[in-house]
Amino acid sequence: MAENVNVQSRRRNSHLLINDSDNPKTLSPIIGFAQEPLLPLADACTPLTDIVYDIFTYVSIALEHTASHPADGLTRDESASIRLYTMEWPDTHRSLYSILNSILKTADRKDLQPWFKYLKLFLTAIAKLPSVPPRTAWLGKYYVISTEDSHGSLEKSCHTKYFDLCF
Repeated sequence: MAENVNVQSRRRNSHLLINDSDNPKTLSPIIGFAQEPLLPLADACTPLTDIVYDIFTYVSIALEHTASHPADGLTRDESASIRLYTMEWPDTHRSLYSILNSILKTADRKDLQPWFKYLKLFLTAIAKLPSVPPRTAWLGKYYVISTEDSHGSLEKSCHTKYFDLCF
């Protein structure tokens, strides 16, 4: 019986443990964010104003597109924190998830301190999501390649590259 409980706890939110690095390295745990108070999304993102371009515009958009009473026992701010994480920014600016993911992969955990309030809200939301059976999800990344031909003309080609993610 104890073994079954242990297996269940390891499976819960196992998608948070995907190592997508080509060069795996051991990173120290993130210590300190759990002690942060659970704040509304706008307050949780205040420390990110100098890090993430136009963060409050995207916070507003995320909240506008989030139901007043989301499923799975999430608050509106928790659900909007997940939505904010998945949003794309214009090509000239990096999105929140792009910046956060690159910081999470660095060894210096001090760089994460401004993210603690957002991480508290986001990971609280993720922990509330129900577990699902393992399955494959596909992530498509759209990109444009510009090349110059022998006559000096620019030629653009658009591509979508798909990655499979096993959960």
